[in-house]
Amino acid sequence: MSVADDVINSMVYPKDGRPFIWHGGILQIWVTRACDKACFGCTQGSNLRGNPGLITTEQFERAAASLSDYFGVVGMFGGNPALHPRFHDLCEIMRRHIPYERRGLWCNHPRGKGAICRETFNPEVSNLNVHMDQEAHDEFTRDWPECRHRLKGLNEDALHTPPFTALIDHYPDEDDRWGKIRGCDINRNWSAMICVVRAELRAYFCEIAGAQAMLHAGDPEWPDLGVPVEPGWWRKGAKAYAEQVKWHCHRCGIPMRADPVLAVGDSHEKCSPTHAPIYRPKTKNRPVVVLDEVHETDRFATQYLSTEAAR
Repeated sequence: MSVADDVINSMVYPKDGRPFIWHGGILQIWVTRACDKACFGCTQGSNLRGNPGLITTEQFERAAASLSDYFGVVGMFGGNPALHPRFHDLCEIMRRHIPYERRGLWCNHPRGKGAICRETFNPEVSNLNVHMDQEAHDEFTRDWPECRHRLKGLNEDALHTPPFTALIDHYPDEDDRWGKIRGCDINRNWSAMICVVRAELRAYFCEIAGAQAMLHAGDPEWPDLGVPVEPGWWRKGAKAYAEQVKWHCHRCGIPMRADPVLAVGDSHEKCSPTHAPIYRPKTKNRPVVVLDEVHETDRFATQYLSTEAAR
């Protein structure tokens, strides 16, 4: 068996449990890249210019229905989902298909939608990082008081491993890259994703693979390797995702655990040549450094706050 095949077969896919996270698994449904923040090192590119994209209600219904029998948490994911113009409709669909205990929200600010968040989502399986925004914190606690103890990031800036510093730009030897990919933090400990690529609903074994596909969708040389979203898609094994792994993991920075950037308070964006064409910050005059080398650390990429245990 080749090194590549060995690593691909050893990776975690949507059907596989992750025992140390909520309900043994997380699967995101991306709804938009739009966000009221522009955090440095955002995995979904909400810090970048371009069309932020919107899932349609029909697409969201198909996505949610496909996960009605999924064992883990189903997250509504962005960007900031609360900025989707049909957020209330998405929440109604979520309530129709996903049991309350498994409904999660990834959100930094409710933007007037706190009441519907409270009605729809389980705070115990939601990721609510206000990114040092007192207004967001106050609105969450006022309109969704049950989530108060789940809020984070008011007094501490998050740390983001630069996700668009591609392995392929820094490790010329393919076997070396596979060695890094084998231990990827997000694959081992975090989430898969349904998203929209070139107007089609697609599933990815990894949320960053999906983000890459969406951000590079305007490049005809960038392949659409997403799995069609249909009942039971998440039960597929390594064979269904092998081409995603072969392409996207080698173009990802997460396995290197590079020096993190401050999500709110850093000074410049970091990427590598593979992703330089998409790195046009939406914040005017924000500098971008295209790295020719990366300083690696032993810090988990999923450890966003210094006080947060690595997942």
